[in-house]
Amino acid sequence: MSAEKERGIESDAVDTREHWSSRAAFYFAAVGSAVGYGNVWRFPSLVYEFGGGAFFIPYLCALFFIGIPILALEISLGQFYRTGHVGIFGSIHARLRGVGMSSIACGYILVTYYSMLIAWTLNAFFDSFGPDNFWTQEQVTGAEAKSYFYDEIIGMSSLGSDLRPT
Repeated sequence: MSAEKERGIESDAVDTREHWSSRAAFYFAAVGSAVGYGNVWRFPSLVYEFGGGAFFIPYLCALFFIGIPILALEISLGQFYRTGHVGIFGSIHARLRGVGMSSIACGYILVTYYSMLIAWTLNAFFDSFGPDNFWTQEQVTGAEAKSYFYDEIIGMSSLGSDLRPT
């Protein structure tokens, strides 16, 4: 009996499933989904603010002892079952389908969060090409740049004194 039959997968379903065009394409997609704004913006600013290398050691420990093993587990389960999160956890036990559904819910929450960050980034990018470009002014202080970001880019100037939309 083949491994596909043991897992309850029909052989024609295995043959028609799409595959990555190359290993490099898979690795780029995996890195692209794992590296986010937190790694690019938040972590370096926290390292600078709270003492440099003190954050780097726990970050590397979490990466090597939690992040990489979970990534390897996710990839291996996906290859073994050849299905998505709900199917994987449902194959392990029917009551675990909720774990797969929670990953879908987390993905939805992240999409709503990242759409706002992308909008702010695009707003700042296109605003930098305008005729009254803030960054071309001489002697811009950090406080002025921060005020410009809060008021013009993310629109906090449109909020009331209680930080609620007006």
